[in-house]
Amino acid sequence: MASTGEFLNLKKKEKLLKKAAEILSVNDVDLPRVVERFLKDIEEMNKKLNL
Repeated sequence: MASTGEFLNLKKKEKLLKKAAEILSVNDVDLPRVVERFLKDIEEMNKKLNL
């Protein structure tokens, strides 16, 4: 059983996840994949620009 502090921490993380998904207009479950792709795209662009 989770302690009250652990529960509150988990609820805070859930709220952040939902807000981030809302900002990017994606489902909560798709957020990790979308962010990973975004970071990969930035890395590829930086390589092309030699940054």
